[in-house]
Amino acid sequence: MPSPARRGQKIKYVNEKLNMKKRLHFFPVDWATVIYLLALSSIILLFHPGQPSWYYYLIFNFSMIFLVLAIVYCLSSPEKKLAIFFRHWYPVFLFTFLYEEIRYLVHLIFPGFFDSWINRLELAILGDYPTVFLEKLSFPVLNEYFLMAYFSYYFILPILGIALYFRGKLKEFDSLVLATAIAFYLSYLGFIFFPVEGPRYALASLHQIPIKGFIFTPLAQWVVKVAGLHGGCMPSSHVAVTMVVFVFAYKYTRRLFYFLGTLIPSLFIGTIWGRFHYLSDVIAGILVGVFSLYLTRRIEKDRKRKEQYSIQEKDFSLDLVRSE
Repeated sequence: MPSPARRGQKIKYVNEKLNMKKRLHFFPVDWATVIYLLALSSIILLFHPGQPSWYYYLIFNFSMIFLVLAIVYCLSSPEKKLAIFFRHWYPVFLFTFLYEEIRYLVHLIFPGFFDSWINRLELAILGDYPTVFLEKLSFPVLNEYFLMAYFSYYFILPILGIALYFRGKLKEFDSLVLATAIAFYLSYLGFIFFPVEGPRYALASLHQIPIKGFIFTPLAQWVVKVAGLHGGCMPSSHVAVTMVVFVFAYKYTRRLFYFLGTLIPSLFIGTIWGRFHYLSDVIAGILVGVFSLYLTRRIEKDRKRKEQYSIQEKDFSLDLVRSE
């Protein structure tokens, strides 16, 4: 029969061995980001002929992977508030840089755009182009409202994120970031596999009435002109991410949900009203958002099951040591 000191050493050894994996605490969004970057790098390697300076994008992607791993390694158990904040929020800041990379990869596979496919489909089903039909309803006040709703996209994710994070709902916040990441990453890959430039380019000759407004109309048009991704319409990442925000607001912050209840549907309409997207882009964006929510739920269920198994394994191992 081992002495109490010997038994204590064994228990300590078992604890250290079973907790080894926790020293590098990966969040699901960390894995999602790494997998996306590896997938994108593989696509670049497969289709890079004709892509100038293609290796720069590989360097960028692996630099981002290194950054994620460095964050995981250095901030697995952060103690300072700023470090904790950065550990949970860094993917939100990363989305913009990854979006900008796709700007130069839209034609990595296909040299042209697929707008004609979408236009033929919508014309056959609807009998008219949605953006051409909606211009008959164009009026400065309506333009302002729908373009304000469209412009609100740049604020609704941070607002919901802040509401969850600073109320101490870190688990819910991490789920929101994961679902948003999946929605963005699927959209980015969609831009490469199905480049679409949108009605403001493809149907410009059919639009007879310019969209005029006072504040939000020119502001939204300027933002899209300066920061918009030419070819990044299908699916609408605006709609996909907004769909995620809408569901999370309903589940966790009802007051915010009631505020967003009319704003978000107006945002969906605003993407077409402003001639930034086709109706097909919006529908595809909704489907991507729903799929991202579903995948997030499955990932978290699987993660919870593994954590429970790890706890049971630890308890069983410690019981064996104590029984000696």
